[in-house]
Formats: sequence, C-alpha cells, structure tokens
Amino acid sequence: MNTDDLVDRLTENWDLSREECREMLDTIVQNMCDNLAQGNDFTIPELGTFGTHTREKHKSYNPHYEKYLMLPPKRVVDFDAAKNLEDYLKYLGIEDES
Repeated sequence: MNTDDLVDRLTENWDLSREECREMLDTIVQNMCDNLAQGNDFTIPELGTFGTHTREKHKSYNPHYEKYLMLPPKRVVDFDAAKNLEDYLKYLGIEDES
C-alpha cells in the first residue's frame, strides 16, 4: 500500500475530498516526525508505540573493500507493536488443520 492507496481508503470512509484527506495524512505524518525529532515517544493504541534511541558507534565490515570501518552514532526509530496487532497478525492466513 502506498500513500495514494491510503488516501483513497480515507476518502471512502469519510465524507471528505481527496485533497482534504491528503492534507490530513500529511499533517499526521509531519506531527509524528516532529514528535520523534524532539525525542518524544508516542502511542497509537491499536497499532503500537513509536520512539527513538541512539545507536552507538560500532565497527562494521565492508565486504566490497574487505575492510572494517567505524560507523558513527545515529538516532534510529523504534516501533513496539501493540498486543492487539501482534495477536491479529499471529494467526492471519493460518488455516484450521482440524
């Protein structure tokens, strides 16, 4: 699913124009990004918790040059799925074998 597909689904569910749904989605995503950039975690109850942590500098091997190099520290996004989402996905597509 891409952004256009998501906007299409939003327009089907709400009585809003495609442009309004696109603007709403852009606003939500921008607010999520701003929140993470400030170092704040946030939770969407049925989806999960988003947060960030700093990955320390570490040594990595480059097979092309056959050398080790030091990668600098960087901030990365964490996602911890909600229990409801995990349960939903756990049995999705599994046929009853009885």
